[in-house]
Amino acid sequence: MVNSQELSGGSPSPPKQFGVTKPISMAGPTSADIQRSRELEKFLVKSGLYETKEEAAKREEVLGRISQIVRDWVKQLTRLRGYTDQMVEDANAVIFTFGSYRLGV
Repeated sequence: MVNSQELSGGSPSPPKQFGVTKPISMAGPTSADIQRSRELEKFLVKSGLYETKEEAAKREEVLGRISQIVRDWVKQLTRLRGYTDQMVEDANAVIFTFGSYRLGV
């Protein structure tokens, strides 16, 4: 398909790049890769390296509690520093997860 830039004599725009560098490969997994992934998954399950639903729920509960503690702390600091009641009410903090937790592994 021809885009309007090509019709007007301009060069086509380069494809969108995600990240800083180009990907090493755009090829999908081979059948050997898929088989090795299945074997690795079986090993991880057998070794008990996945958390249970209860453990995941507890982790979420703890993260929620930490988040509430931080929000309360920010409001307390805002109040102690003499800001208006509206500013104290609007004060907020956000916890961002990262690493294996954020990746879900």
